[in-house]
Amino acid sequence: MKRVNMKLASVICMAVAVFSMTTCDVKASTGYFDPSTKTQEQTGTTTKKTTSLDTEETSSIGGSYLTAEQQSIIDNLGTDYSKVNWDMQYSIKGKDGIIISVADYMDGRYPYLLVAVTNIYDKDVTFSASGYAEGLRGEEVADISFYEDAIRPGSTIAKAIYCDGTPSCDIFWEYVDFPNVYSESVSWGGDWHLTTDTDGYYKIDYNIDSNNYMMPGYVTALLLNKNGDIVDAAYDYSADKGYYVSGTIQFFEKGYDEKVVDVAIFSNPLKTK
Repeated sequence: MKRVNMKLASVICMAVAVFSMTTCDVKASTGYFDPSTKTQEQTGTTTKKTTSLDTEETSSIGGSYLTAEQQSIIDNLGTDYSKVNWDMQYSIKGKDGIIISVADYMDGRYPYLLVAVTNIYDKDVTFSASGYAEGLRGEEVADISFYEDAIRPGSTIAKAIYCDGTPSCDIFWEYVDFPNVYSESVSWGGDWHLTTDTDGYYKIDYNIDSNNYMMPGYVTALLLNKNGDIVDAAYDYSADKGYYVSGTIQFFEKGYDEKVVDVAIFSNPLKTK
């Protein structure tokens, strides 16, 4: 597998292409939020945002609600985050250093939401949250829950969530908390190779490497069209440990209605013994 640098190596013309995996070697620095500081009020830039002031229950509808500072930070992460055409981006009130990003897509005839959590605080953060996704008529179409220990500054955790109906990208968060951080994240890099298996189904062979002995955990891959819209998503969970870990992310399609031209990979490897 050929090692390549930070940019897309080539557009997929046939079944085989090589892409680079963006490293997540983001160090605490000025410009990141300090979790100990008091957060500031932010205003929406598109349609309405409603927030319960007395609880953590937050609902957002459509567009981006990031402040100029948040947008500047997230635009300069140097990760695969900016490859994706997100339908909605916002932070939950009082937790300005955690960015929630949402995009909907279809897996065949089945509707999905891709929900991502990005840490732009200046230290590892454990994120625990639960809520539900709403459909076009306000009905509940999916339960959503996260518990992610030690998300690295600049790192994104992404989950593909099946919906019972067409999602509106509106998520109602019933509970959000920052529990104690019990693990430690690591800087990492890697490569991947998008190809097909012997039956013609898409797959991504990947590796993750770090200067620290680590375990990758979930590795999520998004196939993207020319506009950054999600064509498909899949993941691998790797409990292997080492300085260099490889694996395969399997897709269950031989072809797509839209041409796949890019790949985004998200993971948050943790230091281990």
